[in-house]
Amino acid sequence: MNYTEQFKEHQRLQATVLNATPAAAYSPFQALESQQLLLDLLENAGGSGIDVQGNFQRATASIIHAVLYGFRIKDSSDPVLRTVVKLNEEFSDFIKVGAHIVDQFPVLNNLPGFLAPWKAKAENHYTTKKALRDDNFRRGTESKSWNISKHLKKNVEKDNLAMPLDELSFEVGTIIDAALDGTSDSLIWFIVACVTQDSGFIAKAREELDAHVGRDRLPIPEDRTNLPYITAIVEELFCWRPVGPEGVPHMNREELSHNGYTIPKGSVVIPNVWTIAREEAVFGPSPDEFIPDRWLSEDGKSPKSLPVASFGYGRRTCPGRHFARNAIWIVVAQLLWAFDIKAGLSETGEPTVVDPIACTYGMVMRALPFKASFNPRGPWVREIITRNGDTYNRDIGAMLDRIGETFTKL
Repeated sequence: MNYTEQFKEHQRLQATVLNATPAAAYSPFQALESQQLLLDLLENAGGSGIDVQGNFQRATASIIHAVLYGFRIKDSSDPVLRTVVKLNEEFSDFIKVGAHIVDQFPVLNNLPGFLAPWKAKAENHYTTKKALRDDNFRRGTESKSWNISKHLKKNVEKDNLAMPLDELSFEVGTIIDAALDGTSDSLIWFIVACVTQDSGFIAKAREELDAHVGRDRLPIPEDRTNLPYITAIVEELFCWRPVGPEGVPHMNREELSHNGYTIPKGSVVIPNVWTIAREEAVFGPSPDEFIPDRWLSEDGKSPKSLPVASFGYGRRTCPGRHFARNAIWIVVAQLLWAFDIKAGLSETGEPTVVDPIACTYGMVMRALPFKASFNPRGPWVREIITRNGDTYNRDIGAMLDRIGETFTKL
């Protein structure tokens, strides 16, 4: 959307459920799904390792579908999850700069369909996406428990906003798309970092975890203030492998000048997030290496306030950044507490070589498929994880209703 009153209305709705305060309310559910992820990985521990993509996509998708619609994703082959992943891959390919000649010459959109193949692709993408979003939104609003779909629908009706329900369903669905890409892909890049970049950061993290959490329980969101090194790992992850390295194309609304350059009105402006994150004057030397310490003060006890470009900037900063940070933080903390993470094994029993830069090309930079092994650090890990048990028998309706109660107090 252009920066109009309609866009601002969407931003205001997003803020009611995604700003820092409401985002904190989802932490118990993020921790629950992280525990289920640990159990899933534990059940596959040993052997030659597993393809990590499915496990992390399932966990992320389950968090966001539960809070947005009131239902969980229990398997990586779930048709809802597979459809979202396919649509996200299509969208990432669609909006690559220069992917379609019509982007450079909009007049070509006047051509008939058989001469403009992008039209059929776009129409099919939209039709599939609309059907999925409308069905999910219906499930959410018909759910007995609180969820974001019901909450936003109630707000739209209460405030008499001129927003049709299909537009609202797209609003909610957009949150799904962004969260699944940004969160699951960041977590997969974290596994790549553990396998290829460990020059001591894992040992430092475990020293902090053992000192402040111990081995009698899992880390929880409330431990965050006592675990600054875990926070530093998460922040380094956003810079080391920003999910959208080329940023999102923008268009300036008026002519402007910058450093002697004139940028005409209506120019496409592309922020080079990858290069911004490698500015040595800001982040220090060796920007291509995974060094969480760069995010900590000299005494190592508090985080530095360094810029993070991966969530965008200005009026179009990612509204889900607080939600994403919270989800990634708890998963990273619990994974480091629980597992030795190594490259998977080949058919001959040799460790596979994981390329730390092997990725897809598009708006989203995804690590190419690889295998990793997750082995418990010690006997206490299996005991703690299995004690918590399978989380699918939990009453998520009651959990969601408790989250909803916090919104009545905001």
